[in-house]
Amino acid sequence: MASKESTRASTREKGLTFRALMARKAWTPLPPIAVLTGDAELFKQDVLRRFTRELFGDAQPEVRRFQGPTAERQGEELALATVLDELRTPSFFSAYRIVVIERANAFLAANSESFIPFLDKGFSGGHLIAFLDGKLDGRTRFARAMAEKGWIVECAQPYDRPPPWDSEAPPWDSELTHWLVSHARTKGLELDPQTAFLLHERAGTDLAILDEELGKIGTYLAARSSRRVDAEAIAAIVGDLREDSVFHAMELFLAGRAEALEATSRLFRKGYHTERGALTTEPTSIALLFIGALVPRLKALRRAHALAAEGAGPDQWIAAGIVQRPFIARFQRELAAVPPRRLVRLLDRLYEIDRSIKSGGDPEVLLEILVAELGGR
Repeated sequence: MASKESTRASTREKGLTFRALMARKAWTPLPPIAVLTGDAELFKQDVLRRFTRELFGDAQPEVRRFQGPTAERQGEELALATVLDELRTPSFFSAYRIVVIERANAFLAANSESFIPFLDKGFSGGHLIAFLDGKLDGRTRFARAMAEKGWIVECAQPYDRPPPWDSEAPPWDSELTHWLVSHARTKGLELDPQTAFLLHERAGTDLAILDEELGKIGTYLAARSSRRVDAEAIAAIVGDLREDSVFHAMELFLAGRAEALEATSRLFRKGYHTERGALTTEPTSIALLFIGALVPRLKALRRAHALAAEGAGPDQWIAAGIVQRPFIARFQRELAAVPPRRLVRLLDRLYEIDRSIKSGGDPEVLLEILVAELGGR
C-alpha cells in the first residue's frame, strides 16, 4: 500500500486540473507563479480571467502580456530582466499586477531557475502566469518547486468520447459533453448531455468555436424567449452536416475561401432555418440574413484596421470590444483577407445589393455574383 507521503508526491506531480481549480469557491492565497499547460487555449484564458477577478475584484486590472519566442521567430527573445522588472516594479494604479507570458516554453526552459526564489518571497505584489504548449518537464528543479509552492494547472483538451474501458457508456457521456453542459450554464442556457453531444458532433471539438456557437445560439434563442438549446436551434445556427448555415458561408467568404461560393449555393438549394426554427428556402430571406450577419463583422474589421493604423494590436481590439481573445487568430486571418480597400468595396456592394433585392432584383444571382467576384483574395 502506498504511503501518505508518496501519495502526496504523486498528486503534486500531476498538478491541478482545470475543472478542479475552477470548482474552488475561492482561490486565496494566490501563488506568485502559475503555469498553465495543455492544448485547451480557452481553458487557459478562463483561468486567467478568474485569477484576475480573484486578485482585483471589480477594480481595473493591471495585466501585462508578453509573447515568448517561437521556432519561426528565434531572434525575438524575451529578456528575463524585462519580465522581472514588470513583476517587481510597483504600479501607480494598483497594489497588484499580473504578468502573462504566452508561448512560454522556450523562455522558461532558459530562465526557470531564476524564478525558484520568488516562489517563497513573491514579487512584491506581482504574479506571473505562463502559458505552455504541452507539459512542464517534471524532472527540473523548477517543476518540483512549482509542485510545492506554485500552481501547475492542466488545461487539457476534453475527450469527445467515453473512456475505452467503459464500453457500456452512451456516446454522449464524455468530458467534452459535460463541459459543454456546464459552459452553456454560464451563458444562461439550458443544455442536456444528448443535445450537447449533437452540438459538438456538428461543430467539432475546438473549444473556442464551441464557445462561439453557444453565443450565437444564445442570441437566436433570445429572439424566441427561450433558454433551452434544442436540435432546431443547433440546426439553425450550426447547420446540418450536409447543409450550410448563414454563419458558416459568411466565414468562408470572409476568409477568401474558394468553398464560399458552393456554400452559398447550397444555402439557396437546401434552405436555412430561421430564428423561429422553420426551414426557409425563400431566396430573399436567405440573402438578407447573409447580409445582416456580414455587415456587423465588416464593421468590426473596419474598426480594427483603423486601430492598427494607429499602432494598436490585439490587446487594444479586445479592450475595445471588437473581438474576444479566443478568436484572435481567426480575426487576424480575416483582417489579412479583407484589407481596407476591399472592405470599402464590400460594404458599398452590400448596400447596393440590399437596395436591389428590396426593389425586385434576383437575390440568389446578386449574392452569388458578390461571392464569386469578391470572395477570393
